[in-house]
Amino acid sequence: MKKVAIVHFLPVEYYPPITNLLNYFSLRNDLSIRVWTSTNTQGRISYKKNDRTKIYRTPFTTQRDLQLNRLFKYFYFNCVTFFGLLKYRPTHILYYESYSAFPIYLYKLLFKGSFKLYIHFHEYAGPAWYENGMKVVKLYHKYEKSHLFKAADWISQTNNKRLELFHEDHPNIESSNLKVLANYPPKSWAVNPDKRIRHTFPLKFVYVGSLSLQDTYIKEFCDWVNSQEGNALLDIYAYNLHEDTVQYLSNLNSSYITFFRDGIEYDNIPAILLGYDIGLILYKAKTDNYKFNASNKLFEYLALNLCVMYSDKMLGVKPYDSGLVQSFNFSDLPDLNDVTNRFNFELRKKEEYFAENEYDKLYLAMIKD
Repeated sequence: MKKVAIVHFLPVEYYPPITNLLNYFSLRNDLSIRVWTSTNTQGRISYKKNDRTKIYRTPFTTQRDLQLNRLFKYFYFNCVTFFGLLKYRPTHILYYESYSAFPIYLYKLLFKGSFKLYIHFHEYAGPAWYENGMKVVKLYHKYEKSHLFKAADWISQTNNKRLELFHEDHPNIESSNLKVLANYPPKSWAVNPDKRIRHTFPLKFVYVGSLSLQDTYIKEFCDWVNSQEGNALLDIYAYNLHEDTVQYLSNLNSSYITFFRDGIEYDNIPAILLGYDIGLILYKAKTDNYKFNASNKLFEYLALNLCVMYSDKMLGVKPYDSGLVQSFNFSDLPDLNDVTNRFNFELRKKEEYFAENEYDKLYLAMIKD
């Protein structure tokens, strides 16, 4: 049996791709899984699967933490994870993002060559991000570059463009070790599109995910919805918000817009979203990470046969343009008729964007080692 250690400093409940992977791995009788992560502080239901998947948690840092307290939480996570790895002695280690790298670096110093190393990045972070970000993560990244990247058997990004940018930043990494691991929803989300009723006025728009007034077009779209005088309705499901965004949405006082402050638990998304016509992706794409991002929400909306309306600044979504997926300038939106005329509401998606197809690649790479 393969003994797989997964290190994900950020709470796994905030990242559906990692919980989807854990669900997939939990069905494999030839894998034993141990996960090191942090306790979520946003009221999400704690992830738990089965006895072969054991999860160890330490307190998560928050914006309210003093710097000394934040450093202690990083230190505590690194210690718990490092000593956990010493006890577990994994055959395979998968870690996510530079936040999680330090205990693997320490473990590698002691047990070089005794395990296979896999690394995945939810986001693309360029050199400027590390230079201007948190000092502790900058330090972890230094050890990644000097030791972990060259030792890894697998390093993945979520799409080809992000992988290309990553390779430009780290040209010494062997191309054969660089992989794409896309963020798709599970096959259980698949619906029979013939049972779907859509495109009845008022047109129902939905947004699911994190939001900020600075980095998304939420204010511009809310203004546009209000200008349609009841022909367009918008529901917003979001829990990971800056305080100014919470205040803005809570004070809208619009009969056409509903803000669900607690968001949606991931497993409940299919049942709720089937009642909508168009799913929104509103990022302003100020960085390469977002500019070249094919958002999780794109594939989640498509799995449920929603149309998708996204910002024309998001170049990573453009390859998926179709009668179901259309880009718009959210700073200058046309009237509702012009919006609806861009979509083919009778079209049914042809591609199957499901997580299991992606995770098969990672699983097969692990079991052959």
